[in-house]
Amino acid sequence: MKTILLLLTALVLLSCSKDNKETASEKKPEGTEVINKAPGENYKSAETINAEQKITGYYTGDFIALEYDDSKEYTYRNKITISVDSLAKDTLYGHSIVAGNDRPFKGLFVGTKQGYSAVVNEPGDDKYDGTFSFSIDPAANIIKGTWTSFNKDALVTKREYELVKRDFSYNKDNGLPIDKNWNTLYEQDPKFPDKLETLTGKISEINASNKLLKKSDIDNLFKGDLEVIRNSIYARHGYSFKNRKMRYFFDNHIDWYMPVSTDVRNNLTETELKNVDLLKRFEEHAEKYYDEYGR
Repeated sequence: MKTILLLLTALVLLSCSKDNKETASEKKPEGTEVINKAPGENYKSAETINAEQKITGYYTGDFIALEYDDSKEYTYRNKITISVDSLAKDTLYGHSIVAGNDRPFKGLFVGTKQGYSAVVNEPGDDKYDGTFSFSIDPAANIIKGTWTSFNKDALVTKREYELVKRDFSYNKDNGLPIDKNWNTLYEQDPKFPDKLETLTGKISEINASNKLLKKSDIDNLFKGDLEVIRNSIYARHGYSFKNRKMRYFFDNHIDWYMPVSTDVRNNLTETELKNVDLLKRFEEHAEKYYDEYGR
């Protein structure tokens, strides 16, 4: 009897050992890989991985008003960056950076003859949230579509865009062009009809990212010059401006500018931090206007 029991026990142990070995040696389905990017997803198909390699990244360009309240002061054109971050099955994850806002989105995407199309939604807990509908052409590296606001009372309820895929990299030597008539960027203030707020060519000569500034470099500059030189530091790091005047300046006049972040403070170099402090001190006391007839 003892012999029979011993034989049965040995058979059970052998069977369990075999099952464990088979389980341990099981392979994941062919063409899939483990990922951690998208919530609730453990595997991606080969098709999804291929699509992700083609279309993830930054796309930058103009965000142009289509439907708006023209009785109020709205912004017709901003520069926007749409980031396609990851794909999981039929869901696209990403975020948008525009006008000082960084908003996540997600939604469905499908393959098309020319590439992919997607309809994605921002969370809806911000007054500027809405729905992006766009097509992606991976051969041309272009995203094209519309954005519709959730808030029907917003100043702009619909915008269009055609954005080009573009890598972002910080370059301390990015300068401001010298072939611009900067005076045209600022209009007269009704409170000061005989005076004009202006920029001068000095903003093209002074780079506060690649040189430690001295007081003598900036002591005769107007407030607008100082403000632009200081904000050029943030612009080189891809800062998205909430300040409307700075946003207009960099969105519309600086080709290398690309908004990718709403907080770049930790990215500033030691030289830039020192220059920011110096420029701010001079801004507080600088002249804002000059007499347009007396200069």
